[in-house]
Amino acid sequence: MENKLLKEYLGEFNEDSDVSIIIANPKDRKMYKSEIMFMIAPEDEEEKEGPVICIEFGQPRDMDKEEPEMAMDVEREAQPELPRLKNNNQRKEFLKTYRDWLVWFEVPQSEEIYYRYILPDESAIVICEYKQYVAWKERYTDENPESTYTKSYLLEPGYYHLHDCETNETALVKKLMEVQKK
Repeated sequence: MENKLLKEYLGEFNEDSDVSIIIANPKDRKMYKSEIMFMIAPEDEEEKEGPVICIEFGQPRDMDKEEPEMAMDVEREAQPELPRLKNNNQRKEFLKTYRDWLVWFEVPQSEEIYYRYILPDESAIVICEYKQYVAWKERYTDENPESTYTKSYLLEPGYYHLHDCETNETALVKKLMEVQKK
């Protein structure tokens, strides 16, 4: 966040207003109460790169029923708008733009990045990008043997496990067509 956006936002409130910080992990449905909040200012003017706010937070608490939905609303607002897709080629092209979607979560230990796009019917498309070492490439070609692959998931409301939702491009294209018909 840029300093000017923060100033603009804070300027909308009375100077005596308390500042509230919400620290949340919507996936685990946990909220963290901020205990202490303070600002850090380097003594040396040359070291100042921008404002630094430090927050000490306490033990997590479970989110109530409304809070995960509020977090989803924020994510929906931040994602690119779903364009009007008129045919299957356009739907396939939309799926290829998954890197423009929000990163849902990352698993650095396995070099996996999960991108999620929430659809208007509350379902979501998830594309997992992962690395795989392909030994035959090293032996028979000049290509880098480490390749990037993707897996696709369609999360319907009420799903239990991500891997139960694995799907293919054809099913995702069909889902995009269904969602836009409504």
